[in-house]
Formats: sequence, C-alpha cells, structure tokens
Amino acid sequence: MGLALAVACLGATSAAADTIYLTGGEALSDVKVTAESFKLVEYKQDSKKKTVKTEQVLRLEFSGKSSLVDQADTAAADGQIFDAIASLEEYVKNFIETGRRPTFAWEPAYAMYRLIELNREVGDAEHLISAADQLISKRPDSYYVPLAFLAKAETQFLTNKAADAKKTLDAFKAVIQGQSLSGRWQIEEKLASALFDGTLKGKALRGKLNMISNEAGTKFPIVGSRADVAIGESLIKDEDFTEAEVIFVDVTKNSAADLGTLAAAYTGLGDCLLKRAVASSGDAKVQLLKDAQLAYMRVVVVYKSESRYVPKAMFWAGRCFDESTVPEDKDRAQRLYQKVRRVFKGTEWATQASNFIKR
Repeated sequence: MGLALAVACLGATSAAADTIYLTGGEALSDVKVTAESFKLVEYKQDSKKKTVKTEQVLRLEFSGKSSLVDQADTAAADGQIFDAIASLEEYVKNFIETGRRPTFAWEPAYAMYRLIELNREVGDAEHLISAADQLISKRPDSYYVPLAFLAKAETQFLTNKAADAKKTLDAFKAVIQGQSLSGRWQIEEKLASALFDGTLKGKALRGKLNMISNEAGTKFPIVGSRADVAIGESLIKDEDFTEAEVIFVDVTKNSAADLGTLAAAYTGLGDCLLKRAVASSGDAKVQLLKDAQLAYMRVVVVYKSESRYVPKAMFWAGRCFDESTVPEDKDRAQRLYQKVRRVFKGTEWATQASNFIKR
C-alpha cells in the first residue's frame, strides 16, 4: 500500500457519539471520548470536558472510527473474524509505519486490543500473545494495557505455559507499582495470580478467591463477580453442584459482570441444572432440561465471542436437545454437534460432538 493511501486509511468515517459503560451497570451515553490512559478516560459531554477513572470503566464503545477499523468491527459483527483481523492488522501496520497522528487518539490502542479479542475468539494463542506484546510496547500508557497483560497471562496458562504466565503477571505487577495504578488493577492481578497458579486447588483456591471477592466488594464488582465464578467452577470440580448453582445464579443477576464472566456463569449454571435433570424424572426432568438448554444457548447466542465457553455450551445444549421428546429437537441437536465439529475443530468438544453425529 502506498503512503498516501495508508494515511487515508487512518482517516475517520464519522464522528457519532460514543458510550462509556461503567462497572456499576450505568452508561455514559452520547459522549465523545477524546483520550484514554491508565488512570483516566477523557470525554466531552454537552461541550463540557469531563473524566472518569478507568477503574470504573467496564468497556468503551466507539461510533466514529477510521475506515479500516470500522470495516473490521462490521466484519466481526457479521462473523467474518479473519477478515476483521486482516483489516485491523493493516490499520495497525499503517499507523506504525506512517507515524501519523491518528484522527482519534484512542484508536491505535483500541485496534490493537481488538486484535487480542478476535484472536482469542478464534483460539489463536500465538497471535493473541503477539498482539498483547504489541499493545504493551507501542501504547504503554493506554487503558487497554492492563487488559492486555491479563489476556496474555490467561492464554499462556491455558496453553500449559504457567511459568510464562507468572512472568507476565510479575511484569504487570511492576507496571501497577511503577504507575501507581488503581485498586482495581491491584485486585485484578491478585485474582489472576490465584487463578493461574496451578498449585492452588479445592478449598485452598476457594479460600483465596473468597478473600479477593470480599476485597473487591461493591467498589470493584467486575473483579468480585469474576472471583465468584471461579469459586463456582472450583465447586463443580469438587462435585458440589448445589452451592455452585447458587453462586452462578447470583452472578447472572449482576449487571456489573463483564461478558466473559457472564458466559462462564451461564455455562456453569447449565452444568448445575443438567446435573439436577439427570437425577430427576417426569415433568421435573423435562423442565430442568429446558432450563439447562436455555442457559447453554444463551452463551451460544448472546456471548458468542467468548470462545472459551461457547464450544462447551454448544455441545451440552445439543445433549439437552437430544434428551427432548420433541422430534424437531433431535434435528437441532445434530445441527449443534455439526457446528461444534466444524467451527471448533481440534477442541475436546468437537471430538465429543463427533461421537453423537448421525451418519
């Protein structure tokens, strides 16, 4: 791409209103985000300059974007994830090579973080880590940097690189201390260190998670709800479905929980309801199967970008449909099995789904 065209691709397509979603469940709508950093998100509302602490920000939603970034987000919304990744990579490359000041100060960091999110969605650990490193090095003072550290550490842990995850969290802790970041990020680091320890299990893990949840309290509910879900998941591993179900139900009612936490909570709730269904009979079993099916399908439909949970939820939703006496539900189950095998090939859920596909 020539320099002139590259510069043009950094230009804006519109200047519509932005939205700042807060951890307490509220939203600042019809605003214009002007800058973001470790500590503050700056914005204009009714021509007045205002700020909000990043510890209170759940996520940022932008309407006015450059052409490539807008193209990427549109493609992602349509399920064309690899096209979206290509557009974002082109935007970031153009930004770095031209050195041109972006039309929107927040956009380079946003584009780099979207690459993290989308690579997570397609299960590409290598490129996710690369995107996280790029964001951390190129926009080191961005609001998105703590999120990049956490995503990188999680991916390393999930790909059996616990030692690397610890190094990433040590680097994150150094940034927190060096930049005097807010209490939220301090608690986020504690939570990640507990979850990605590998040696903490059962009651010991739940004890630490409970302390973190209490520390987060009502001030940082987004972190507390994530700790609560982890407690529920630990209880399921120890076959305590009754207590886990109570926790998952509470989290699903929490407006401050982020999308990944809600996906985890509904998946866990589906597991608990299905467990009860298996032990039931008659009308009670039918109703519990429907409730479990709804919990799993909510993950599949509403939280479809949360790839850590979608294939599992899709498979078990299929199993719930298979247990139904409604003829059409058998066909629905088959479609779900086939989609798991096709979209999430290589995962344990794709392997399990293959065992139930009719030939």
